[in-house]
Amino acid sequence: MDDDNLNFWEHLQELRKYIIRSVLFFFILFIVAFLFREILFDKFLLALLDEDFITYRVLKKLFHFIGVSDSESINAGFKLINFKLSGQFLAHISISAVAAAIITLPFLIYQMWLFIKPALYPKERKIISKNAIIIVFLFLIGCLFAYYIITPLSVIFLGNYKVSELVSNTISLNSYISVFNSTLFLTGLLFELPILLLVISRLGLVSAETLRKYRKHSIVACLIVSAIITPTTDPFTMTIIAIPIYLLYEISIFSINKKSKKWQQK
Repeated sequence: MDDDNLNFWEHLQELRKYIIRSVLFFFILFIVAFLFREILFDKFLLALLDEDFITYRVLKKLFHFIGVSDSESINAGFKLINFKLSGQFLAHISISAVAAAIITLPFLIYQMWLFIKPALYPKERKIISKNAIIIVFLFLIGCLFAYYIITPLSVIFLGNYKVSELVSNTISLNSYISVFNSTLFLTGLLFELPILLLVISRLGLVSAETLRKYRKHSIVACLIVSAIITPTTDPFTMTIIAIPIYLLYEISIFSINKKSKKWQQK
């Protein structure tokens, strides 16, 4: 360890420096995102309302291949409307902040790594740096999965769902953004499952054998989770979402089994 001589206040000053860097980095990205409004909204957030969105095109081809006649109806099925005078401006701020926060995450973790690095032994540095990269990678993969799979499927289902033909769907901008943000964030966290189970295993609360024993239960749990994070109820959509969740479960078993052998050798 390199900085045993630093006192509490010096450590606090160091931490303050790294936090300020992260905050400044966030605000710079926020300003950039805010200035590129058309790209942020038309090419990213609202792209899911375009029937030519890549997910819809793939689904149309897939449904056409398997002989589903109404494949052309795969689209958002609604238009957004703003109810508040300040609604669009606040939405602009909200989405700019979310985009900046997602991109800031790796930088924030790197800054925290720089803060704790001097207090660690070389072996500890190697372990933490490796896991930090995995955490960021899994979160970003989860966000991409939410953007290209879960959110479009939710948009198709909710946008075209009707209790009666007498009722048309006109969705508020705020409602759409709320679903979009929560889906991205929750799915990003969900993809941290292997790391979470690995930590729990290291604490001795669960083992690879236990996870194998409850494989059948995990399948049911994956279907329940897929039903929670997306409102669709058709088996096709639930299966598409449940499969990667179950794969994360299997990755967790593999990782725990591999790591536990190393832990036993120590």
